[in-house]
Amino acid sequence: MGQQVGSGARLVERQDEDERLVVELHAPDGELLVEYRPGDGTLRLRGSRVQVEARDELRLASGRTVRVDAPAGVTLSSGDSSVAVRPGTIGLLASRIEATAEQVTWSAKGWRLAADVVETEAERVVERVGELETRARRIVERVTESFREATGLAQTKAGRLRLVADQTLHAMGKRALFKAREDLKLRGERIYLD
Repeated sequence: MGQQVGSGARLVERQDEDERLVVELHAPDGELLVEYRPGDGTLRLRGSRVQVEARDELRLASGRTVRVDAPAGVTLSSGDSSVAVRPGTIGLLASRIEATAEQVTWSAKGWRLAADVVETEAERVVERVGELETRARRIVERVTESFREATGLAQTKAGRLRLVADQTLHAMGKRALFKAREDLKLRGERIYLD
């Protein structure tokens, strides 16, 4: 039956199916509120609403792991920043997000990045894609050396095309065709045709 206190709650000591001691605290309606197993140090708090509040600091510590399970979602918040975990979705809300790691791996079927400015700094960037499409109002590239190789067709289509070389311009091929709808001009102090 157990020991009853003034509020109507009952404190019960019993043995489980393995004959280990279990100490329980039941509400007046019989609902189990607290279960303590001294043999393995397990403590369970149960209730339709459980609140833990600390005036200055609340610390959760575990020798191995901490696990939070909630079928509808988990939210961690601090000021205007929050991390929300919902079924199938993780949301991050902050004015600034910082991550430091030796290695970061992202795997996704789709990836969308929207930003006013994107800056990337790296010693080496390797991209392996099936198809790459870039749409931009303007592209400016500044490099010391640039090498591009196409095993099939390399084509540039533009309203106007200008090639500028401070020193030497080489165009090499098994065959070469220059075709102009109107005028074709060659200018130079000397022009050699072999």
